[in-house]
Amino acid sequence: MTTKYGTAVGAAIFAFILILLPAVAATTITEREKRDCQTDYHKYCSEYGLGTEALRACMSRNIKKITNACVGALIDAGEMSQTQAYKLRQKTATVKTVKHSTHKKVAHKTSKKKH
Repeated sequence: MTTKYGTAVGAAIFAFILILLPAVAATTITEREKRDCQTDYHKYCSEYGLGTEALRACMSRNIKKITNACVGALIDAGEMSQTQAYKLRQKTATVKTVKHSTHKKVAHKTSKKKH
């Protein structure tokens, strides 16, 4: 009976490790991310833990401000696809363009006196 119990516990631990392993691998920060994203991380998202979903969301929100080197590192690490990065950067640029275009320019008339 003890052998069956030990085998069951061993199998449960093994299954737990197999389930946990991808989650641990997903939080691995690459050397390129460390090198190319350190400044961006501290500037925009330092309140979030490394490898967390909150950090991924923060970097996505700030994608337009993040350096091209960091975006490349995030793409290479599989944090986002090149298409996602492009769409996020375009979306942010479009929003800013729309905001600027809603302001009306007012021409100031100056009166010239005729002599």
